[in-house]
Amino acid sequence: MKKYLGILSWFLLLLGVFALLGFVKQKQTAQACQAIQIRIDRSNGNFFVEEEDISSMLYHDVDTVLGRPLDAINTEALEHKIDNHPSIANSEVFKTINGKLIIEVEQRTPIVRIFSNSGDTYYIDSTGNFMPTSKKYTARVLIANGNIRQDFVHLAHLNVNHLKDSSANASILKQLFNFAQFIRKEPFWRAQIEQLYVNKDSELELIPRVGNHRIVMGDDSMLEQKFEKLKIFYLKGLPKTGWNEYSVINLKYANQIVCTKQN
Repeated sequence: MKKYLGILSWFLLLLGVFALLGFVKQKQTAQACQAIQIRIDRSNGNFFVEEEDISSMLYHDVDTVLGRPLDAINTEALEHKIDNHPSIANSEVFKTINGKLIIEVEQRTPIVRIFSNSGDTYYIDSTGNFMPTSKKYTARVLIANGNIRQDFVHLAHLNVNHLKDSSANASILKQLFNFAQFIRKEPFWRAQIEQLYVNKDSELELIPRVGNHRIVMGDDSMLEQKFEKLKIFYLKGLPKTGWNEYSVINLKYANQIVCTKQN
């Protein structure tokens, strides 16, 4: 008997839950949109997008959204329009039972700013996507310049990992992304390195914040080992010789550091 009473109790509980959900759904269906609330995630420290930017993107939609029944608002279409903004990584649009339309926006996170040898400039973000610069805001990220030939017009809507490996320029961009990712994740190197440079031999060099030397890394092979050797040299070697003793610190050769003294 207790077993059947338990089953009946669960059945009545589920029935009550479905009834409540039905009531909420019915109320939401009848509820008109009273307000739009925009929430922009700025936890990555970037300010590419403001609330008014989202409002202006949805200007004509907003005119038809306010006062409209919530169930008649196509949130997926609104998300698609917002996600097309070049500085936005993702958006979520949802409705509340009290008649609000909530728009949550996640900005893209640039990690390196590229300056091509033609003078064009653009970002690569944390996912490897190419991203245009903004007139409203400049991100404080690594700078990469030198022998970089690719302009943004050929890279828009692409990801660095999807570029053809046969292209030398594609290889350079991938390596710049890998270097930027590594430096970004290491607080020590974020504090030390301010610029990446591609020399005439298409080798990557690091330009530090302190000292008059440049650091030749070659390519992105054995990246962790190269940075570990450099860190030991920075912590144990340079304090003894002085930060301006060398003009070049070369780590492109396996198992050694080759230094060139200042003239």
